[in-house]
Amino acid sequence: MGWVGSFPQFLVFDGPPHRCAPHRVQGSRPPVGRPAHGGCDTAPMVLTTGAPSVDLAQSLPEIAPYARTTVRLHPRRGEPGVRDSHIGGPLWWPGAEPWPSCDEHKDINGRPLGPYPLVAVAQLTAADFPEIAFPAGTDLAQVLWCPDWHDQPHPEGWGQACRVFWRRAADVGEVLTEQPDPAEHWEYDSDMVPRPCVLRPERVVEYPWPEELPDGLRERLDEDAYDDVSLIPGCKLGGGMGWATTDMPFSLTCGGCGGPLALFMQFDTYEFTYGGREPDRFWPLEERHLEPGTPAFNAAREPTGMTVGRGSHAGLFLCTKDPTHPPSFFTQ
Repeated sequence: MGWVGSFPQFLVFDGPPHRCAPHRVQGSRPPVGRPAHGGCDTAPMVLTTGAPSVDLAQSLPEIAPYARTTVRLHPRRGEPGVRDSHIGGPLWWPGAEPWPSCDEHKDINGRPLGPYPLVAVAQLTAADFPEIAFPAGTDLAQVLWCPDWHDQPHPEGWGQACRVFWRRAADVGEVLTEQPDPAEHWEYDSDMVPRPCVLRPERVVEYPWPEELPDGLRERLDEDAYDDVSLIPGCKLGGGMGWATTDMPFSLTCGGCGGPLALFMQFDTYEFTYGGREPDRFWPLEERHLEPGTPAFNAAREPTGMTVGRGSHAGLFLCTKDPTHPPSFFTQ
């Protein structure tokens, strides 16, 4: 796994972030999938995060080693293909392999319900995301979960019961054509069921949650400036996560082996905020013409349709020693 500063990272990049472009790492890959008909059908093929208000590494050189690159996924509602990287679309699932399910459901009287099929949440390929530290012999990651709330392998985790499958795409063979429809058991826009989204990946530099920094360095931060350059909101790969609701766990270790956990994916209710005097930096430049309150604006700001946690975000953490160990989900 990759390491930046003293924090485990699940993404591996070829080199340090570009100092000359502090807000965006060069080399972002092309978009994945087709836009939807209606809603976000005019979404640009490339989405760009605005420049930060300050080059923190220049004004505070001691923080430079703590910079880390995350992949902002920029999901937008669309029609992803079964072989595409996406959120909420059909999976490149082997036709001969049973679809996983969750049987930990009970009615109000404690009687068992289900089992219910897990929901397809995300699919990521090595071709689109070469920085993912795929286990040897694999090039396809698939995330599924039960939309209900469950205990996690990590004692401080709480949220959806997640499964991550690592595959070699060439070994999939015939694809499962009849995949479970989440709407049979769950409701879009009410339950943790993502609407199908294509991806517009962008590599962006961020800095850690303040509690991760040494005390002496944290005390020297300008809070307003740091908020502008620290954790990237929205759905993303790698990087770090904010812990404003629950506080950061004292120890982020794997429930299976005790190895370090690292953020693999973040899911967010909103891709950017709105309401200040100036446009939020994270409102993509190419979409700032959208009129707030319109369906197109709402679909760009809340593309997955999920209310995550208390209207905030959540992180899927994987073991950096062995990513096939059970993942833990932390909800804010």
